[in-house]
Amino acid sequence: MPSAAPHTDPRQRDTDMAIAVFRTIFILIVLFSPQFTQARAGGGRLFVVAVIAAATYNLVLFLVHQFRQLSLSRWLIIVGDLVLISLWIHLCGEGRQAFFGLYYAVVIGAAMWFRIWGALLSAVSASVLYLWVIALSAPSTAVWQTISGPPLLQVVILLGVAGLVTLMADRLRRESAESARRHATILEYRERIRIFQRVDDLVRPRRLATLPGFDIAFRFRPSFHAAGAGDYYDVIRLGPRRLGVCMGDISGSREMTTPYLPVFKAEFRAAARRESSPARVLAEMNRWVMAEMEERGNRDAFIAMCYVIIDLDEGKLTYAIAGHEPPLLLTHTSDAPVVLEKAGIVLGVLPQVTYQQETVPVHTADTLVLFTDGMTEVSDERNRFLGREGLCAHILAHASLPHAKEIADRVFNAANDYGKHGRRRDDMTLLVVRITAADVGAAGQGRSRADFAPPD
Repeated sequence: MPSAAPHTDPRQRDTDMAIAVFRTIFILIVLFSPQFTQARAGGGRLFVVAVIAAATYNLVLFLVHQFRQLSLSRWLIIVGDLVLISLWIHLCGEGRQAFFGLYYAVVIGAAMWFRIWGALLSAVSASVLYLWVIALSAPSTAVWQTISGPPLLQVVILLGVAGLVTLMADRLRRESAESARRHATILEYRERIRIFQRVDDLVRPRRLATLPGFDIAFRFRPSFHAAGAGDYYDVIRLGPRRLGVCMGDISGSREMTTPYLPVFKAEFRAAARRESSPARVLAEMNRWVMAEMEERGNRDAFIAMCYVIIDLDEGKLTYAIAGHEPPLLLTHTSDAPVVLEKAGIVLGVLPQVTYQQETVPVHTADTLVLFTDGMTEVSDERNRFLGREGLCAHILAHASLPHAKEIADRVFNAANDYGKHGRRRDDMTLLVVRITAADVGAAGQGRSRADFAPPD
């Protein structure tokens, strides 16, 4: 059958097609039935006209559905089917009751198309037409006696079936709608994952920049929630023995943060190569973020960030923080980590902000660990956070491992396992930088601080 509208749902077109096939089967059953054959012997031209009309009607509906070139009202199809069946019953004379079951097919189709009102109206219409046909063939003095027998019982059963079919069709429709909703949700999450993976390819490098004297490793796991933060991390070569390490956490809806990350990365790298001071880089980025958020109309978003510069020639680490989780510096001279905690306000809140920076000495075998709050906010089945202390305990437990990748893997897996039976609310990012150069603070004397490398 044709769909009721040019853009009918494919499942509805399948229903139309199924009913068209059933109608064809019913027509064939009627045409080759003994009752119709017997009635045709004495019907003359009227039967010929009826057969031609039925065949033409069904062929037209089939072609309309097949090519979908025309929108035809389903109510007209219901009416046409009822009239066609009633005509057959009228022509078949004494064997008419055998074809009463054809009305059930129409009622079922109406229930699938129009729910309860379609089933009831089609059942009532079929009952009226059937009783009227029966009355036409009965003597005028015995109309009630003819109707009140088996025909009336058939009508009562038809109305009961209409109600039952309506309930079944309604349940089927709800289950179909729920299945469609779940399928749409799956498709939506697949598309989001595809977009996130594309952003990861552009923004979150699969391999970080390398520089002699450093051993670098990272781990990242997205949260896949509809709303949340977008973690950003990067390593920038600033000179032959000078490295910039940054980590950011963009707060806001995924729809805003996902397309925003590539632009942010490009701007940050440009600022990092223009400025040799982490504090000035963050101040410049704050002004840029304020202007960008204002232009995008996203006043609720902000960015937490940490930026560290490690200079092997001078043996110094200089850092500035904008509302980010304070990194940890594990030194070979102390069992307790050095917390880099001189922090300022997040980026994108106030237009003019001055950030403080601090410089600490670094030595061979020192290890810098940066992480986002997603690492500390994983919770177990009792909704207890791992917390900063818990994460630090894992970092210290594995700090003696020889390679940065081993440390990153062990610490990240411990945090991830902690939340596997609870919740991982946010993106989880961990970055480990170990200093492997043997001549830290001595071998590079005389080099210029402005000795920047070409862009990666």
